Amino acid sequence: MTSFQEKTTADNKSIGFDYQYYYFLYLLLNLKEGEQIGIEVKDDVHIDLKNGNQILLQLKHSIQKKTSGAIINLTELDSDLWKTISNWLHIINDKTQKRDTLKEQIDFIDSTKFILVSNKSSNKSNTFLQNVSKFKEKTITIKKFKEYLDDLHTTVKDKTIKGYIECFKSQNDRWLKSFLNKLSFELDQDDLINKIKSRIREKLVKENRINSVFESLDSNIRANNYMNVKNKEKVIISFEDFRKQAENYFEKTRDSRLPIRKKYTEFTGDPFSQVFIKQLLDIEVIEKEDIEELLTFIGYKLLAYTNLEEWEQEGDMTALQRKQFDDNCILQWKNIFNDTHQSIHRKWKRDKNSVDEDDLIDYARKCYFEILKQILEFEQTRFDTEFSNGQFYLLADTPRIGWKLDWEEQYKSNE
Repeated sequence: MTSFQEKTTADNKSIGFDYQYYYFLYLLLNLKEGEQIGIEVKDDVHIDLKNGNQILLQLKHSIQKKTSGAIINLTELDSDLWKTISNWLHIINDKTQKRDTLKEQIDFIDSTKFILVSNKSSNKSNTFLQNVSKFKEKTITIKKFKEYLDDLHTTVKDKTIKGYIECFKSQNDRWLKSFLNKLSFELDQDDLINKIKSRIREKLVKENRINSVFESLDSNIRANNYMNVKNKEKVIISFEDFRKQAENYFEKTRDSRLPIRKKYTEFTGDPFSQVFIKQLLDIEVIEKEDIEELLTFIGYKLLAYTNLEEWEQEGDMTALQRKQFDDNCILQWKNIFNDTHQSIHRKWKRDKNSVDEDDLIDYARKCYFEILKQILEFEQTRFDTEFSNGQFYLLADTPRIGWKLDWEEQYKSNE
């Protein structure tokens, strides 16, 4: 059996909050012009419709599973079911909102849709759900429905649920008829993240950009909600506000420019084993003691590498295009290498011993710093300096390029 402590762990509560948030985000993506959605304002989640009506949603998440591994059913005497109905009953009959009379209460019901959302399973053994459906289909009368509630009330042993049913069945027949007609259930609502991604896909986002849009929306909406709560402001988002906020994320996915992800991978290896670092040490651009700068350069290399790998894996860049991009970078390097070494290369060809090592280093440094000025491009994407430098470091690490005249002899022979 599950202990009381286990039932109330922070993890269990946390997933309930996450469930509520992700269903909110799921509905937000389907918001229509003139509508607005809120979380923890009028209810767990609510939607204000353009015609002045509203939808109130209660969200209930369970981690309990049947022996088959499926989430447990929503049962006839489920505390989630009856607590939800009790909450709505008190909202409808709230005297502080000037709903004292039956007419005022029914007017409120008629302008409201009540939806219980849960990951619990729907099932034919839940007689309450079956009778709600039968009433809405007009196959049973309100009299029959109340007789069912009377029978249910006599059989229930849990005092809290018994009290909920007692309060519910004591409502006026007109009240009950109106409420049952506006009551609905969205069960089996699980795997919300994939449902959200499906909504993103329906907005004609490229398949390989769906995760990127989801991550942008998720992080920004969550951060905005947090700031609103922190500032004691209500979390309500209108269609117009969401459109302004979200259209940038969707437009980026339709942009043919490559999505550059600034994810700096932590390097845990030996920096001095990197071939491009050996080359930089040899031309005295950096010293062995400059660990922070060494790691910065390695970070640029990894930035280029991880982005190129992801673009190829996600179909933003084919293997052939990547090869052509590398070849073009090497051509740029070759032109600069030949230009900066032109005068010393003549002496080198005649007699290598006539060229001083300091001169070799000076010309190599000129070549290196000229390369760092190059800003690379791929089709419609213009890369920044970090990526451009990182790509040249990546090529020097292979090594397919170098800085000194004798770089091939020194580094290619050691591959």
